[in-house]
Amino acid sequence: MACSIWSCQDQTNVSFADLLPEKFDKANIIEEEEYNVWGTNIVKGKDGKYHAIYSRWLKSRGHHGWATHSEVAHAVSDQLTGPYEFMNLVLPPRRNEYWDGDCTHNPHVVEYNGKYYLYYMGNYGSGHWYATPNDSMPKMKDDEWWVNRNHQRIGVAVTDDLNGEWERFDKPLVDIDSSRRLVSTPVVSIRPDGRFLMVYKYVKEKEGMYGGRVVHVTALADSPLGPFEDTGVPFIETEASKFALDDHVEWFQDGKYYCIGKDHDGSLTPYDRGTMVLYTSDEEGLNWTLAEQPLVLKAGELHWTDGSVTQCERTADMPKLYFENGMPKALVIAVLPTGSEDSFSLVIPLNEGQK
Repeated sequence: MACSIWSCQDQTNVSFADLLPEKFDKANIIEEEEYNVWGTNIVKGKDGKYHAIYSRWLKSRGHHGWATHSEVAHAVSDQLTGPYEFMNLVLPPRRNEYWDGDCTHNPHVVEYNGKYYLYYMGNYGSGHWYATPNDSMPKMKDDEWWVNRNHQRIGVAVTDDLNGEWERFDKPLVDIDSSRRLVSTPVVSIRPDGRFLMVYKYVKEKEGMYGGRVVHVTALADSPLGPFEDTGVPFIETEASKFALDDHVEWFQDGKYYCIGKDHDGSLTPYDRGTMVLYTSDEEGLNWTLAEQPLVLKAGELHWTDGSVTQCERTADMPKLYFENGMPKALVIAVLPTGSEDSFSLVIPLNEGQK
């Protein structure tokens, strides 16, 4: 009887890296001519097409324009690996009178009971960027960049049709408090008990523009629209680092929780900074340990089927998974080549991994 690595292997010994090809196909890149592409979710819609929900911002604004000019977009394809055709903006800018009026970023899509829930980061600035030309690149040295960065909050939008309008709310789903400078990067999954688990990060309040340590936490809700209440259980971290884990995705599979996350500064594993690694947890998804075979994708370079190699500043950020019939079928990553301001997403179909 055939079965997946998830159900046949000792699940403490799962090797996600074995599901990835040795070389990647450039035909599976999702990109736009004028826009950076980042953090791409792929969902098969009720129309039978593949829908990509992703962040984008003008390439002329540079990579750091993600914090000031990102918007959530929607593209469609007849094939999982593309090509994808841009359709419309899902969460366009609506000006800084709204908590998410200047920037929407890092979408994460969950399908539940015939509806789609889009969790995301939103922020607003002072209005400074409205008067700047499109070839003006925001930088971390700019005080106004930090105004947007420090106004990050977590929100949700909902629709019952991926081709239709999304309902957007005038208040964030997760806000700050006196101890938190910002909240961001939400990932929501459905636990086997039917509750909704959110993993997100916050920056501790501290004097100065940057703030304090970056901390990841878990929160639970009975409804996809919340309210989400913190569990009080820290997520993956180490005392040796002020920013250990970054971009991540969690899912429940055959009796166990899994997380693919970025070892942001190389403090979590022996691998180079930026390497994607695997963690596991029980069905509650609260207490996590590094998998026995933690490597998912090494940082540094991507090897292509045409024989070329891309050196990467960011090799595999914002991981997302595409599922069919409850099984992961593709890993989707965001890539920023070394020496470039232009990013793209890559769809990586997974090997069957069956016995």
